[in-house]
Amino acid sequence: MVLFYTPYEWINGLESEGELTLAILFFAILLWLTEIIPATVTSLIVIVAFPLFNIITFEESASSLGNQMIWLIISMLIMAAAVKKTNLDKRLSFFMLSLSHGKIKWIYLNLILLAFLLTFIIPNAMGRLAVLLPIGLSLIETFKEEMEDNFSKAVILIITFVPYLSTISIMTGAGGSIYAVGLFESILGYEWSYMKWMVLMTPITLLLLGSFWLLVLVLFPLKKKNLKGIVPYIEEERKKLGIISHQEIKLIILYGILLFLWVTKDWNGLPISMTAVLVSIFLFIPGVNVISWKQAKNDVNWGVPFIFAAGFTIAFSLQESGAIIWITSLVEDNLQHISTLFLPFILMSLFIVIRIIFTNFTAMVASLMPVALTFAAGTDFNPVWLGMICVVASSTSYFIPSQSVGSMTTYAIGYYSSRDMFLIGSIITLLTVIFTLGAAFFYWPILGLERF
Repeated sequence: MVLFYTPYEWINGLESEGELTLAILFFAILLWLTEIIPATVTSLIVIVAFPLFNIITFEESASSLGNQMIWLIISMLIMAAAVKKTNLDKRLSFFMLSLSHGKIKWIYLNLILLAFLLTFIIPNAMGRLAVLLPIGLSLIETFKEEMEDNFSKAVILIITFVPYLSTISIMTGAGGSIYAVGLFESILGYEWSYMKWMVLMTPITLLLLGSFWLLVLVLFPLKKKNLKGIVPYIEEERKKLGIISHQEIKLIILYGILLFLWVTKDWNGLPISMTAVLVSIFLFIPGVNVISWKQAKNDVNWGVPFIFAAGFTIAFSLQESGAIIWITSLVEDNLQHISTLFLPFILMSLFIVIRIIFTNFTAMVASLMPVALTFAAGTDFNPVWLGMICVVASSTSYFIPSQSVGSMTTYAIGYYSSRDMFLIGSIITLLTVIFTLGAAFFYWPILGLERF
């Protein structure tokens, strides 16, 4: 029996299925924003709500769990659990810090580069922050008598910002970017390759990271230029880790194989998600045994796939209910007088403002990217080009501590103020807009991602 279904024409030509679809979407956004109930439970409500109101069948709604992007994120979370278990992340961390030779400006830069490199092996910003935070706190505690307050402030702000600044650099840098890749394919029929995404987006990230490093040096200056005791400190920490283990070597080889398969996808023809699943299976094969299934099962957040599935269900329902056609007609009616030069800036600014009230990049993408891509398809712009600008804007979380779990975690420790975050966050957000729109107008078209 179907509940609450009464077909009628809504104003401006939107039928009842479209109206109900938008109502469910707004209800889901409200729940994801307020976190009255866990995000995973909200996702399950979404998956059930659409068939309950006869918008799509339950089989169609539940089939979103089979989307290949969900299998990609599961595989990457399993690989990240193996990294944590083997201490490969800590070994990489102390190696990078050893390159600073005690110079504080290089300590800052190497922490930034380390957070960026962790993006390739840990697919979420909070996971990267969780690796960096104990190392940063240990540095601060060990040298608290020697260093000024600005040192601890700079270290914690680097650990807070850089994992989130790096999310857009590669398509597996965060759950939100992985989910966005799936939406580009399901809504626009556009398939991203790992290499193309990286070539387009990594330069923006590197410009932001370089700017962030200079900002830290200027805004939080130090009288001392060297940290004399750091070399023996790092050596002691590396000794605690011991020599590199067979499990770490095996994991490095598996990551190398995975990245090779991704980069050569156009040649080997293997889907990115399938190769991720294939390589992650080898973690458990006898003779490799990098991690046990029990350990992986306990470390992976199994609620993430349901959030992804809810987003794909929303996207499918927008199409099936006719809401996409309705939104497209609104776009055509109301945007014809807006200059094509200003529309990307307006859209990016709008997403940055909306992101202030979201605490999760994935939830932001799941809620609004289906609408954004539908909106983009109704403009004169290439919807992939305009959609990528929205992805970047959705990843920004730099104004106030409540914008992300990571910033709430580090803010609670007490080394920096909300004013510190707002100051550096405002500058970084402005630079994000400048660098992204600059790349979109001048760099992306050279690589084949045209505006129109």
